[in-house]
Amino acid sequence: MTMAREQRFLETARVRGLRPAGRSHLDKTLREISSFFSRSLFREETARRDGLLQKVDPRARLLALLLFLLSASTAGSIPALLLHAALPVLALFLSRIRPKEFLGAGFLFAVLFSLLMAAPSTLNLFYDGAVVYPLLPLGEGRSIGPYPVPSVVGITREGLLTAATFLLRVLSSTAAVLWLTLSTRWVDLLRALRFLRLPPLFLQVTGMTVRYLHAFLRQSEEIHLGKKSRTVCRPGIGKEHEWIGSRIAGAWEKSFRLMEEVGAAMRSRGFTGDAKFPPSPWLRPREWAFLAIVLFLCAGGHLV
Repeated sequence: MTMAREQRFLETARVRGLRPAGRSHLDKTLREISSFFSRSLFREETARRDGLLQKVDPRARLLALLLFLLSASTAGSIPALLLHAALPVLALFLSRIRPKEFLGAGFLFAVLFSLLMAAPSTLNLFYDGAVVYPLLPLGEGRSIGPYPVPSVVGITREGLLTAATFLLRVLSSTAAVLWLTLSTRWVDLLRALRFLRLPPLFLQVTGMTVRYLHAFLRQSEEIHLGKKSRTVCRPGIGKEHEWIGSRIAGAWEKSFRLMEEVGAAMRSRGFTGDAKFPPSPWLRPREWAFLAIVLFLCAGGHLV
C-alpha cells in the first residue's frame, strides 16, 4: 500500500514537472551563509585569546602594521625582506594563532595567486638575463610579431631575484594584515581607525554597514531555511527564478523600511547628522614600547 502511494506521488510529480528535492541553490546559499558566520565567529574567537599581543591596544597594533607595511615596501634586498617576513611569523606566534588557522584565513590563496603573478617574470621571454635553467629550445630567428623570441626559453637569475623580491614583499605584507584582522575584533579595529583622524562619518557608515550585513545575511538564512523546510519537490527553473525575484524585492523593501526605522530612532535620540565619538585615552607606556620594538626591528632589517 505504501509503495503504491509513493509510486502515485512520484507519477503525479513527474506529470506536473516537479523534481525530488536535492542539492540545489538553497543548499549552496545556506552553506555560503553558514560559512560567513563561522568565519566571523572564528575571527572573534582568535581575537579573544590570551595572547601576548592581544593585550596591546588595537591602536598600537594598527600603527605597528602601517609602520611595517611602509618598511616592507621600501626594503630592496632579499636579506632585509627575509627579516621583515619573520616579523609576522613572530607576531602570529605571540598571538597564539595556529598555522592552520592562518592559512585558512586567506594566506594560502594569497600564496597561490602571488606565485601565478610572479612566475612569468622568471622567464627570459619578458626580461633579458642569464639563463640558469633552460626549459625549451626554440632555435634562432624566431619572433612573435615585432618581438624577437630567444633561442632558448628558460628561467633567468635576474627573473628569480625579481620574483623572490615580489613574493617576499607581498606575502609578508599580507601576513601582517591577516595577523591584525585575526588578533583584533572588528569593533576594536573601527575604534583604532579613529586614532588616525579619519572622518567620523566614514567610520559611522562603515560600522553600520557591517552590522546591517550581518542582519541581512541572518534574514537571508531564515528565508532559505524556511523554504527548504517546506519543500517536498522542486518546481522547474522558472518557478525558482520567480521565487528568487520575489525574495529580492522583499529584501529591498525591508531594507528601506529598516533604514527609515533606524534613521527615526537616531533622530529621536538627538542625532543631528554629525557623528561624534568620545575622546580616546592616550597610549600607555606598554604600547609605546611595542611600537619602539617594531620600529627597531624594521630599521634593523634595512641595515642587513
